[in-house]
Amino acid sequence: MRFEGLGIKLGYTQSLVPQNLFLIENRMDANQAVMEEKLSELLRQAAAIACQLQAAEQGNGVPHFDQIELPAHKVGQQLSQLIQSRRAGEVVADVSSHVGCPECSRRCRTEAKKREIHSIDGPIEVMEAVALCRRCRRSFFPSA
Repeated sequence: MRFEGLGIKLGYTQSLVPQNLFLIENRMDANQAVMEEKLSELLRQAAAIACQLQAAEQGNGVPHFDQIELPAHKVGQQLSQLIQSRRAGEVVADVSSHVGCPECSRRCRTEAKKREIHSIDGPIEVMEAVALCRRCRRSFFPSA
């Protein structure tokens, strides 16, 4: 910027956001698009295999639609359970090995413990981060 008649030039950046941040975001968007396309392709493959299994199990004849829908829904539930279990494990892996107690702020060691929970798609086994504060004599579940 130049103030007329004063001979003063002020240099400043047009944006407070670094230029390379846009490149990083575009790269992340491109990676996400690649992952979404890969997921779509894998789901198409899974659907083809599930159809082959259904046809083999149902044999010749024309099935009622519920004989198509119910097994398909079961495959969807199995996929959901796998995703939930795996994603919960990833979250636990991100939890620090020591966290502050919410009551007394003392540093407590975290452990990953396995437990079964009941999701809307059925029971799943998950790893869960648990910390025990010996001073407060209580366990707590730190978030990532």
